[in-house]
This record gives sequence, C-alpha cells and structure tokens, in this order.
Amino acid sequence: MEAGYKEQILTTNNTKLAAVLLVFGAKLRRHLPLEWIDLHETREGFLKYLQNPSTSKPKQCVVWNFENTVPARQIVDAYEKDLVGLNTELEAAIEGGQKDAIKDACSRVIARACRDALDKRQYLIDILKSVPQSAKYDEVHNGSKVPFVKIGKNSSPELRAQMLSKL
Repeated sequence: MEAGYKEQILTTNNTKLAAVLLVFGAKLRRHLPLEWIDLHETREGFLKYLQNPSTSKPKQCVVWNFENTVPARQIVDAYEKDLVGLNTELEAAIEGGQKDAIKDACSRVIARACRDALDKRQYLIDILKSVPQSAKYDEVHNGSKVPFVKIGKNSSPELRAQMLSKL
C-alpha cells in the first residue's frame, strides 16, 4: 500500500439522496454497496425477536456506500436547499434579455433529471429486494448507543450468546 493512501467513501441512509447521487454520476462501491442492519434497542428485545420475530420489530437501517467520485458537498447542499432559494440564485446569476430562455432550459434539464432520479431510485429498490436475509446484520444496543454488538443474521447460537455476553 502506498504511503498517504486514503480511500474515501460517501455514505448515506437516505435512498432518495442516493438516487440523486447516482444521477450525478456517483458509483456504488463494487464491494459492500450497501449495509442492511436491523437495530435492536435492548438485549432483551433482541432475545424476544429471536424467539418470535412478530413480538419485537427492529428498526431497519440501510446505508448506501458510494465511491467518492462526485462533488458530494455541492450536490447535498443543492438537494437540501428549497427550490425557491435555488431559483433566486439562478435569477441573480442570469444577466441580460435571455433570462426566460435560460430558465426554461434549466427547467427542462431538471425535469429530465427528475425522471432519471426516479429510475435510479427504482434501481436501488430492486437492489434492496434482492438482499438475502443472510447478508443482513443485527445491531444490539443495551439501552444506549454504545456499547453495542453487531451480529450476522446467519450466525450460530453460540456466537450470538458470546457476543451478547459483552453487553
């Protein structure tokens, strides 16, 4: 490994933002493009879930992992900003008599980008539906955020007991 090498990834648990990042050319990581975790607030709740999954429902959390190849900060800022504010910035940047033509062109580009975002979101949903149960994790907390243990869904009862004993 080269000295000074630092791999950078971009992560989000917002599927809509993930779709927008894909529209702007972001690429999901080849290895571990997403991580699916079922969050259990307490050890006791997790044990109830193991005995009967219908009695205790964990909070599902999916984190999307991207290669950091796009200007993410600018995309996220624009994603979070309201449309009126972006329109005001656009109008302030436009000088001269071509204002309406430029705004119309921008609207057409935005409309096409919205269509692409919906297509990309469907792509992400299809990926979610294809994730096998054995590729998911349980994250068990002990009433607080730390400490916690992360256990694979297909782990043995012995490994679960060993990991839960750390809480």
